[in-house]
Amino acid sequence: MSALLRAPLPRPLPNPAPARSGPGLALLREVARACRTAPRRDPQDACALVGPEAGAETYARALLQALPGLMGRRPVIWRPGSAGQSFDEAWLMAIQAAVLRRDADSLRFLTERRLRPGAAEPILFLIRGLMARLDKA
Repeated sequence: MSALLRAPLPRPLPNPAPARSGPGLALLREVARACRTAPRRDPQDACALVGPEAGAETYARALLQALPGLMGRRPVIWRPGSAGQSFDEAWLMAIQAAVLRRDADSLRFLTERRLRPGAAEPILFLIRGLMARLDKA
Protein backbone atom coordinates (compact mmCIF):
# COMPACT_ATOMS: atom_id res chain seq x y z
CA MET A 1 0.00 0.00 0.00
CA SER A 2 2.77 2.42 0.90
CA ALA A 3 4.46 1.73 -2.46
CA LEU A 4 1.34 3.04 -4.21
CA LEU A 5 1.45 6.23 -2.18
CA ARG A 6 5.07 6.86 -3.17
CA ALA A 7 4.55 6.14 -6.85
CA PRO A 8 4.98 9.21 -9.05
CA LEU A 9 1.84 10.69 -10.51
CA PRO A 10 1.44 10.13 -14.24
CA ARG A 11 1.95 13.13 -16.48
CA PRO A 12 -1.09 14.37 -18.34
CA LEU A 13 -1.19 13.03 -21.85
CA PRO A 14 -1.19 15.43 -24.79
CA ASN A 15 -4.30 15.54 -26.91
CA PRO A 16 -4.13 12.06 -28.51
CA ALA A 17 -6.40 12.95 -31.40
CA PRO A 18 -4.57 14.68 -34.21
CA ALA A 19 -6.17 17.87 -35.42
CA ARG A 20 -8.28 17.05 -38.42
CA SER A 21 -8.85 20.53 -39.68
CA GLY A 22 -11.65 20.26 -42.13
CA PRO A 23 -12.53 23.07 -44.44
CA GLY A 24 -12.84 26.25 -42.54
CA LEU A 25 -11.38 25.53 -39.09
CA ALA A 26 -8.78 28.27 -39.51
CA LEU A 27 -11.47 30.66 -40.73
CA LEU A 28 -13.79 29.77 -37.85
CA ARG A 29 -11.01 30.41 -35.34
CA GLU A 30 -10.14 33.74 -36.92
CA VAL A 31 -13.76 34.88 -37.08
CA ALA A 32 -14.42 33.65 -33.52
CA ARG A 33 -11.58 35.81 -32.28
CA ALA A 34 -13.00 38.81 -34.10
CA CYS A 35 -16.60 38.35 -32.93
CA ARG A 36 -16.14 37.39 -29.27
CA THR A 37 -17.73 40.67 -28.23
CA ALA A 38 -20.38 40.64 -30.96
CA PRO A 39 -23.96 40.07 -29.85
CA ARG A 40 -25.41 36.59 -29.98
CA ARG A 41 -28.04 36.13 -32.63
CA ASP A 42 -31.25 34.21 -32.83
CA PRO A 43 -30.69 31.34 -35.32
CA GLN A 44 -33.36 32.64 -37.70
CA ASP A 45 -31.87 36.14 -37.58
CA ALA A 46 -28.41 34.73 -38.31
CA CYS A 47 -29.76 32.83 -41.31
CA ALA A 48 -31.51 35.97 -42.54
CA LEU A 49 -28.23 37.91 -42.49
CA VAL A 50 -26.63 35.74 -45.13
CA GLY A 51 -27.69 35.84 -48.72
CA PRO A 52 -26.61 34.38 -52.04
CA GLU A 53 -23.85 36.99 -52.38
CA ALA A 54 -22.47 36.51 -48.84
CA GLY A 55 -18.93 35.25 -48.47
CA ALA A 56 -17.45 32.53 -46.29
CA GLU A 57 -16.58 34.98 -43.50
CA THR A 58 -20.20 36.19 -43.31
CA TYR A 59 -21.45 32.60 -43.00
CA ALA A 60 -18.80 31.83 -40.37
CA ARG A 61 -19.77 34.93 -38.37
CA ALA A 62 -23.48 34.07 -38.55
CA LEU A 63 -22.75 30.48 -37.48
CA LEU A 64 -20.61 31.55 -34.51
CA GLN A 65 -23.13 34.15 -33.38
CA ALA A 66 -26.00 31.64 -33.59
CA LEU A 67 -24.24 28.68 -31.93
CA PRO A 68 -24.73 29.81 -28.30
CA GLY A 69 -28.49 29.95 -28.86
CA LEU A 70 -28.50 26.62 -30.67
CA MET A 71 -26.33 24.82 -28.12
CA GLY A 72 -27.56 26.49 -24.97
CA ARG A 73 -24.01 27.58 -24.14
CA ARG A 74 -21.06 29.32 -25.74
CA PRO A 75 -18.91 26.98 -27.86
CA VAL A 76 -15.20 26.59 -27.15
CA ILE A 77 -13.21 27.80 -30.14
CA TRP A 78 -9.44 27.95 -29.71
CA ARG A 79 -7.27 30.79 -30.95
CA PRO A 80 -5.87 30.64 -34.49
CA GLY A 81 -2.75 28.52 -34.84
CA SER A 82 -3.48 26.34 -31.80
CA ALA A 83 -2.43 22.72 -32.05
CA GLY A 84 -5.27 20.23 -31.68
CA GLN A 85 -8.96 20.99 -31.44
CA SER A 86 -11.50 21.70 -28.77
CA PHE A 87 -14.41 19.28 -28.45
CA ASP A 88 -16.71 21.86 -30.03
CA GLU A 89 -14.35 22.38 -32.97
CA ALA A 90 -14.08 18.61 -33.50
CA TRP A 91 -17.89 18.43 -33.39
CA LEU A 92 -18.21 21.14 -36.07
CA MET A 93 -15.61 19.36 -38.24
CA ALA A 94 -17.54 16.08 -37.80
CA ILE A 95 -20.70 17.82 -39.01
CA GLN A 96 -18.82 19.14 -42.03
CA ALA A 97 -17.50 15.65 -42.80
CA ALA A 98 -20.99 14.16 -42.47
CA VAL A 99 -22.38 16.81 -44.84
CA LEU A 100 -19.66 15.98 -47.39
CA ARG A 101 -20.43 12.25 -47.10
CA ARG A 102 -24.18 12.93 -47.25
CA ASP A 103 -24.47 10.85 -44.09
CA ALA A 104 -27.93 11.68 -42.74
CA ASP A 105 -27.66 9.27 -39.79
CA SER A 106 -24.45 10.89 -38.53
CA LEU A 107 -25.90 14.36 -39.03
CA ARG A 108 -28.97 13.45 -37.02
CA PHE A 109 -26.83 11.96 -34.24
CA LEU A 110 -24.41 14.90 -34.14
CA THR A 111 -27.13 17.54 -34.08
CA GLU A 112 -29.63 15.85 -31.77
CA ARG A 113 -27.01 15.12 -29.10
CA ARG A 114 -25.66 18.66 -28.77
CA LEU A 115 -28.31 21.08 -30.01
CA ARG A 116 -31.64 22.18 -28.68
CA PRO A 117 -34.65 20.52 -30.31
CA GLY A 118 -35.37 21.98 -33.74
CA ALA A 119 -31.97 23.62 -34.04
CA ALA A 120 -30.54 21.31 -36.70
CA GLU A 121 -31.87 23.16 -39.74
CA PRO A 122 -30.30 26.56 -39.04
CA ILE A 123 -26.87 25.11 -38.25
CA LEU A 124 -26.91 22.85 -41.31
CA PHE A 125 -27.97 25.78 -43.51
CA LEU A 126 -25.08 27.89 -42.22
CA ILE A 127 -22.49 25.08 -42.41
CA ARG A 128 -23.54 24.11 -45.94
CA GLY A 129 -23.35 27.75 -47.01
CA LEU A 130 -19.93 28.14 -45.44
CA MET A 131 -18.65 24.97 -47.11
CA ALA A 132 -19.98 26.04 -50.51
CA ARG A 133 -18.14 29.36 -50.24
CA LEU A 134 -14.92 27.69 -49.10
CA ASP A 135 -15.06 25.35 -52.11
CA LYS A 136 -15.23 28.37 -54.45
CA ALA A 137 -12.17 29.98 -52.88
